[in-house]
Amino acid sequence: MGGHVGTAAERNEETDFVDWEQLESTKGLTVLRIRVPGGWLVYASNSYHQHGGMAFYPDPDHRWKGGALPRLSE
Repeated sequence: MGGHVGTAAERNEETDFVDWEQLESTKGLTVLRIRVPGGWLVYASNSYHQHGGMAFYPDPDHRWKGGALPRLSE
């Protein structure tokens, strides 16, 4: 191994926490998102947080308003 060893940047209380935004959802799911470089980090789980997952949604301009696309008519 090897390489440069740096020091941590000075802490900034305004940016040092993760402020998740809760999205409206159906079916008893909890859906949260946070703006990250290049898009969104999205977390979804059942309401008890027993089963869930996380995904990255690429959206460099952060245009996604948090909702789903309209349903297609059958």
